[in-house]
Amino acid sequence: MVRNFNGRPLELLAPAGNFDIYKDVIRSSCDAVYCGGQVLNMRMIRKGYNFSNDELKDAVALANENSKKLYITVNSLIDPSEMSQAEEYLAFLQELQPHALIVQDMAILSLAKKMGITLPMHASVMMNVHNIDMIRFLERQGVDRVVLSRENTLDEVRLLSEQTSVELEYFTHGDMCVCHGAQCLYSSWLFGMSSNRGRCLKPCRWPFSNPAMSSDSIYNKPFPLAVKDMNLYSHMGDMITAGVSSFKIEGRMRNKEFVVDLVNRYGEAIDRFLADPVGGDRADAEDMEAFKKRDFSTGYAFGKPGIENINTRGEGSGKFYSTGKMFSTPTKERDADPSAGAEEIFSAGVKPSDLKLSVRVNSTGQARAAMEAGASRIYLSLEPYAPERPASLKEIEELSLQCRSEDAELYLALPRMTNDRQGILLREYFAQNPPIAGVLAGHSGAFEYIDTEACALVCDSSMNIYNGEAAAFFASHGASGWTPSLELPYESLKALPGDAKTAGTDVTGEVIVHGLPAVMYMDHDISGTGENSSALETEVSRLTVRRDWWERSHLLPHKELCLLPRLAGLIDGGYRSFRLELQAYTLEDTRALVELYRQALDHSERGGELFESLESTAGGFTYGAHQF
Repeated sequence: MVRNFNGRPLELLAPAGNFDIYKDVIRSSCDAVYCGGQVLNMRMIRKGYNFSNDELKDAVALANENSKKLYITVNSLIDPSEMSQAEEYLAFLQELQPHALIVQDMAILSLAKKMGITLPMHASVMMNVHNIDMIRFLERQGVDRVVLSRENTLDEVRLLSEQTSVELEYFTHGDMCVCHGAQCLYSSWLFGMSSNRGRCLKPCRWPFSNPAMSSDSIYNKPFPLAVKDMNLYSHMGDMITAGVSSFKIEGRMRNKEFVVDLVNRYGEAIDRFLADPVGGDRADAEDMEAFKKRDFSTGYAFGKPGIENINTRGEGSGKFYSTGKMFSTPTKERDADPSAGAEEIFSAGVKPSDLKLSVRVNSTGQARAAMEAGASRIYLSLEPYAPERPASLKEIEELSLQCRSEDAELYLALPRMTNDRQGILLREYFAQNPPIAGVLAGHSGAFEYIDTEACALVCDSSMNIYNGEAAAFFASHGASGWTPSLELPYESLKALPGDAKTAGTDVTGEVIVHGLPAVMYMDHDISGTGENSSALETEVSRLTVRRDWWERSHLLPHKELCLLPRLAGLIDGGYRSFRLELQAYTLEDTRALVELYRQALDHSERGGELFESLESTAGGFTYGAHQF
């Protein structure tokens, strides 16, 4: 039976964790199934799951026999060491001819184009597609479908569907993340286990306390980052009329009986609505009780759920569904080890004047402090931590004049994520031609409204550039610079400028070497009260939460990222631009850190010595994910 509504094909998309599960799921009430192979996908943490190459061949044949579709996930970020493996795998999949690939890393889109891969491409939820600019950019790359951000409301989905012919997929049931897609770094920061590479150890499901809350506060939840499971069973009509084409059920880690029964239940709900959209029976929420592992929620489908989205039962504490074992327990952030970079040799022939120091700041006052201390580029945030507001055009004009007098560049750092209302504001803002040298782009949608010939565009770390192929991809679309992922292991980070050159670009990278970058970025208001700053504590650490002007929350780590002892090695690897992330710092600390790093770049062999003299403004220093 072909499902369609108002001439639009509809699809119930089911998960399958291994081939044994798949054989029953493909015969269920689904229209398509998604699964992963043994490499490069987002479910690599569990043994006994994913498909062998031979099983993938059989799975395609079985889908065709049942007049269904099979989508294969290639949705991990690709380490430079995995690039040849990615090419081989893409060639295998092209020969296999599944019905689409689900991808996260722009390197896969780039490789597919170079290799002549003709398979349809679906943008994973890990691309965090949440506005029309991102959809249009991806459409120009040949993407046929986008899995929308979990934070999109159905009203926003309706507006997006009216502006594009790209198919829209929306999460319908299952385990959800508290963070925006691909914007959680804490698992890799602590363990070197990246959530963007299918290895998340779920620190979001630890017990945290908020020291500012009374014990009897309704907002004082034992697991304040552990969100409920999505359940839109009673709202299939709302999703269909909003323009959703594919209804995605999460659950590649679930057992066979659970998945098959759940898919059949959702199939019945869709068919009941299609048979009689006005007067027919509606799905009853009680039908889902048998599938409840955690509390249920409609997520962001009908607006920000706030504290109501926090789980209070079942496996909220981060246990595996079937084994009952914990993913992880509260863990300290590791201390930076200055001896780890002692063997690195400074590259000869590099002059201190070749080395640029950039600073992301929260206000014009902080920008002036950074400039006067020796910063060569200022990234003034348009997503400042509250109560600071974005700078006015008049303030930017005044700051730009001072930048020129100080021989510095002024860039505007765009919000990491923007809904379409914010996108309209930014378009009008830049139509006024603010006197700036460039922008720091938080997502790919910026390419749709920034004229990169008139205004330099640097890709921020939130764009998850993990390999040289991705850096070259964005450079080919007009980027004048790129920031490597904060999740890269050190050796991969150090080698990335060379990998980018090998991939065909001379556009240079800028590495973040110090600061308190957000390790979680979310719409969820942790305090439930809209406070500008709050804290979360475990028995081993205290994390700060900052709310920005647009009411998003940034979870900052306990310890400061500090790569001061490794500056020489990064220079040796090919970096010439270094950034301090200082939005959360005072004016005095900003001046001191800029002066220190300028001194270190002028005398990079003294990095370890200068590190020993540095006093932390937080809980100490760490290399974050770069220690692995």
